[in-house]
Amino acid sequence: MESTEDWAEQIRALERSEAAPYIDQPTSSAWLAPAFGAWSAVYVAAFALWNVSTALFILSMLGLSALIGFFLGWYMRRFGALPMPGRGNPPPEIRREYRLYAAGVLVVAALVVLAWWAAGLAVASATAFVLVTAGYMLYAHRYERAASAVRERLQ
Repeated sequence: MESTEDWAEQIRALERSEAAPYIDQPTSSAWLAPAFGAWSAVYVAAFALWNVSTALFILSMLGLSALIGFFLGWYMRRFGALPMPGRGNPPPEIRREYRLYAAGVLVVAALVVLAWWAAGLAVASATAFVLVTAGYMLYAHRYERAASAVRERLQ
């Protein structure tokens, strides 16, 4: 007959396995945040093509979407399972960071639109670069801190 401690240890081992894809991630590279910021700035700047040519605008949106899709595919192949908000069953600490990330995306989008409305497309593009770069850096820092808390809790 097994003791209660064995069951507790088995449950904790199951929790560690379930949390592994979320907490065993390599830290983000230093270039990743500015790369996302630059992509966002170019995405916003592409709206300048709207008045020039609808076809060019659509092609630029398709090209930028394909670029980010290829990048995310490469990144997932390189680093293994990449946790995606809305998928799986992340630990509560990580789930909280996903919710904050979603709220942050909405705030950044609203601020970029506000900058576009108040100061024009060039300022909106620069705003997108700064906010996305800083926001991703903050998210990566908070995510790593949450992952550390999960690792410590499940030891």
